[in-house]
Amino acid sequence: MSHSHKTPCILLVDDEPATLQLIRKILQADGYQIVQAVDGLDALERIAQYVPDLILLDVVMPRMDGMAVLRKLREQDKVTGVIMASALTSENLVVQAMLDGADDFVSKPFTLKNMRVRIRQTLEKSRLRRENVHLQRELQVAHDKIRTILGRYMAAPVVERLLASPTLPSLGGERQIATVLFMDFCDFTPLSHELEPDRVLDILNDHLALATAAIQAEEGTIDKYVGDGIMALFNAPVAQSDHPLRAVRAALALRDSVAAWAAHHQPSLNVRVGIHTGETVVGNIGTPELMNYTAIGDAVNLAKRLQEEGDDNAIIASESTVQLLPPDWVDIAPQGSRTVKGRQRPVAIYQLNRLR
Repeated sequence: MSHSHKTPCILLVDDEPATLQLIRKILQADGYQIVQAVDGLDALERIAQYVPDLILLDVVMPRMDGMAVLRKLREQDKVTGVIMASALTSENLVVQAMLDGADDFVSKPFTLKNMRVRIRQTLEKSRLRRENVHLQRELQVAHDKIRTILGRYMAAPVVERLLASPTLPSLGGERQIATVLFMDFCDFTPLSHELEPDRVLDILNDHLALATAAIQAEEGTIDKYVGDGIMALFNAPVAQSDHPLRAVRAALALRDSVAAWAAHHQPSLNVRVGIHTGETVVGNIGTPELMNYTAIGDAVNLAKRLQEEGDDNAIIASESTVQLLPPDWVDIAPQGSRTVKGRQRPVAIYQLNRLR
């Protein structure tokens, strides 16, 4: 039985039949639904069966006393109202009953007028507790939904940072050394002219899923999807002492996973990746009403230019990234210096082939 019934259900637990019968008649006349139990074990069975709103629980009973029943109940149920009753009314007993989770304690013999008041008060406490539990569950459902929705549009570290902050996000950022990874798929534009748009979208999403999984496996932060490409950050917003190596491992893994996919699917795409490590400004840009967590600065621009310099399936890194990699971990092929768009001086670039 659930609490959807309108009439409050009261469980009377007492090993004295005369007491039970008297209280039962009075409370039934007041409109309550009454269930009885004659000892502690009997009471636990009735609790499981009827899920009462309130329990009037005698302390001294055979098989299992009222205090043991109270403790057993409160292990799983913090909501149901409980009034303890006993002819033994030491201060220690009353205090212990309240500490164990009782709402009230009445001394035998009690007056019916007093008992009626205590019952009404305890039922109201129980109702408020039950309502509070319901509201907390609704709040948790709403919180989980918000987290899920945010997680569909933002990287997990950014979501956690937003939810953990006691204040609303604001515009601004901080300087941060980061490794920036840019990836895009080669020959995507011609493919989009040859196939239907929904087919193109399916192919793109399949490939983006492979790339995203490889980046997230190295705990990189997906900054944004840029058309048929991805911008990812390492060492922001979460610090990573080995961020250049993480970015390189992610790039090699995503290239391999796309190649493995291509072995069994057509049409397939090749990738180009650019990686650069440098100082960025990481934070919120946009307007107070609509902002985006991202990284900006010359380091971001250079990573994008390096990606554009590569051939199909090439992973191109800057000298600043290569110098921070552990010695002999990666097969690196120097490609000399090139002048890239937006830079007057040539930039030394390196092609990363595989992990050793």
